[in-house]
Amino acid sequence: MSSWYERTCGKVSNKWGPTRDEKEESREKKRTEYVKRNRELRKAQGKLREIEIVKSEDSREYRNAEKQMKKAENAFKRSKRAYRHEQFKKTMYFVDMDLEYEDVLFFSILMSVASLFIVISIFAAVHYVYYPFDLFELLLYAVPTVLIVPTTVLLVISSYPDLQEKRLKAETIGRAPESINYMTMSMRVRPSLYRAVSFSAKHTEEPMASGLNKVLWDVYTRNKSSLEESFVDFALQWGEWNEDLKRSLYAIRSAMLEKTKGGLNSALEKANDIIIRGTKRQVEDFSNSLGTPTTILFAIGIMLPLIIGAMLPMLALGGLDVGGMNAEAATSEGGIGVIHMVILMNVAAPGGALIYSYKILGDRPGTTSLPEVPESTDGRKTVLNSIILGSLFALPLFLLPGQMEFLMPLPFFWPPVAAVTYYCLLRTSRVKEERKIINSMEREFPDALFQLGSRIAEGISLELAFYRTGKSMGGTEIGELFNKITCALQVDRRTLEDTLFGNDGILTKLPSRTIKATMRTVVEVSKKDPQEAGKTIIQISNFLRDMAEMDNDIKSKLSQSVEMMKGTAMIFAPVVMGVVVSLYFMLFDIFSDITTIEMISPIAFTTVVGIYLILMCGVITYFSTGIRFRMDPVEFKNDLGTVLPICMIVFSLAVVLGRVTMVG
Repeated sequence: MSSWYERTCGKVSNKWGPTRDEKEESREKKRTEYVKRNRELRKAQGKLREIEIVKSEDSREYRNAEKQMKKAENAFKRSKRAYRHEQFKKTMYFVDMDLEYEDVLFFSILMSVASLFIVISIFAAVHYVYYPFDLFELLLYAVPTVLIVPTTVLLVISSYPDLQEKRLKAETIGRAPESINYMTMSMRVRPSLYRAVSFSAKHTEEPMASGLNKVLWDVYTRNKSSLEESFVDFALQWGEWNEDLKRSLYAIRSAMLEKTKGGLNSALEKANDIIIRGTKRQVEDFSNSLGTPTTILFAIGIMLPLIIGAMLPMLALGGLDVGGMNAEAATSEGGIGVIHMVILMNVAAPGGALIYSYKILGDRPGTTSLPEVPESTDGRKTVLNSIILGSLFALPLFLLPGQMEFLMPLPFFWPPVAAVTYYCLLRTSRVKEERKIINSMEREFPDALFQLGSRIAEGISLELAFYRTGKSMGGTEIGELFNKITCALQVDRRTLEDTLFGNDGILTKLPSRTIKATMRTVVEVSKKDPQEAGKTIIQISNFLRDMAEMDNDIKSKLSQSVEMMKGTAMIFAPVVMGVVVSLYFMLFDIFSDITTIEMISPIAFTTVVGIYLILMCGVITYFSTGIRFRMDPVEFKNDLGTVLPICMIVFSLAVVLGRVTMVG
């Protein structure tokens, strides 16, 4: 998304935006204004200092001079922001976009004007083709839309880099412990800052990986005179918004100055302790702050449309025109009233809930990503099979007897639901199974590493240490991995490094960064004194256990906020809406002959409600997956493939049972 924004913004600005000379001219004007305001500020400050000598602070002259000084200071700050754009440049640096302030401003204004033209065109087309608006309706619908939509587009597009920066910073909070852990692991093997930064950049996730790579790149390109200077500058820049990360990086830098092994280990332990404690605190703060946003999302995005939908039958029974804006405009099919329902329940409610969910998830601290297991199934073939399966579900449409008309349009929902469910579950089932195995290995890995380190410290050979550890961990996934390593060492007679990371190494295709990075450290440390190597491996094991506990605590605390919403999507909302649809059918049958009451047709009502439930499932699944896994695509597909069919089954049963009960 960021690359798309950067490319589009750059191309649009280059083609239609201000030229380089125009930009330079604008900057020169801003620079002149900046110099002028700076001169005025110094003059006002000097005048205030002169008056301080001869007048008291309560005098009118002093108050006037102070007022002028503050006025000049505010004008100087505005001109400084307009000229230097320091915050904008920091944002561009962090999100890695090569854009100028004028490019973003022009692109935002152009898109805002384009959205204004589109909105006016839509209202004109509706007015002249479908429904002629009167003056009151234009003031009620057109004017607010014309004002709100372009303004929203302008704000969203212009602030998109800021939103991306905010989301990347949130991701970094949970990724920082992993990066610090890799650096300390490398430092324990060999106290080299270059090696530690390179090792961490290679194995950690974005955006920390890019930040650490830039530390090295600035030295290569001579932007910084030394690695230490580049590393400290990195700590200062990222420490502006993450004090714990800065302190932890400083601790790693200070470890380089330690003369003893004990001092080195103490500094590295301090670095890990600072970042883990700080991350836990920030995640707890976010978890505690979820209460109000989640309640608002649940109330406005889910419960309010449910309540409105449940009230419509009663409102129709009370004589309210829910079929149109007025009795003359309403048709027998429900007229413009259907459009009202569609806008509210199928556009406004799910759209607003999705936008608000995106905003909440933007503040969610990142956690260690799930293993990246490739999807082996052919995407195009799966899509084709899904369409075929959905088409088979459409067959009951032609088999419904006339007396079961009340089931319409339920059969129309099932083809797309079946197709989406089949696609989502088929694409993710194997990935979920492999992830389950990898996650099991990562949970068991610290214990196996502790045993391995203890045996190496006892002085036994590396091959025997792997054998005994694999045997003691028998029946576990990590035990099987260690047994495989032992077998390869005995049969191939290669080094441990070739066995694990050679062309056909055992860990080459293992989708676990934690295990691969740690085993690389084990390979290096095993070349040292056995007792020292064993001690280092045990320390790494303890750090991995702390990291695993922290990650589990984070996901456990965050998951508590979404269980109620998932239950609502699968059970509560479908039941309520199913009963409401059945009640609406009954009321329509009773009052359809009363000419003074205009009612939306039951089929149209059911269609709107069913679409709302499908969209609501998508939004809730997006939110719940984002809270638990920070929007992992595989988990989202799997959850959607589980929640969506359950929701539609419950809704269909509620409609059928409700209709049968009310008719009976």
